[in-house]
Amino acid sequence: MIFEKLRDAGLKVEAHHVHFKHDTPDENWLEVVGEKKWIVFTSDKMIGKRKLQLSSLLNARVKAFVLVTEDLKDAENAEIVIKLIDKVFDMIQENNKPFIAKIRKDEVVLWKEDQPVLKGLKRKGAK
Repeated sequence: MIFEKLRDAGLKVEAHHVHFKHDTPDENWLEVVGEKKWIVFTSDKMIGKRKLQLSSLLNARVKAFVLVTEDLKDAENAEIVIKLIDKVFDMIQENNKPFIAKIRKDEVVLWKEDQPVLKGLKRKGAK
């Protein structure tokens, strides 16, 4: 539903599952997204808090937006993105480096742009 509304508003959007398996590690799909210079929209608020994923996102030079609109339906989130799309595009234009921004009901704010310090961090189950 959210993709349909965004497309109806003239945006070119694609779902993660169109290009990647559901269990593709974040660091793998983020690398591809960075190479293709795609913009990420997600509701995964933890992506900015998990050091490995945050580092992967920033290293891949990705620009990402996290919807932090609690308990809203897809259609409502789509309307918020559409309403704020000029602010989204402004943030993309104004920031040459990779970042994560938060999309709230009435604003788009820069959230993360600095690399976390990684000390001996490995993916769970990696040797």
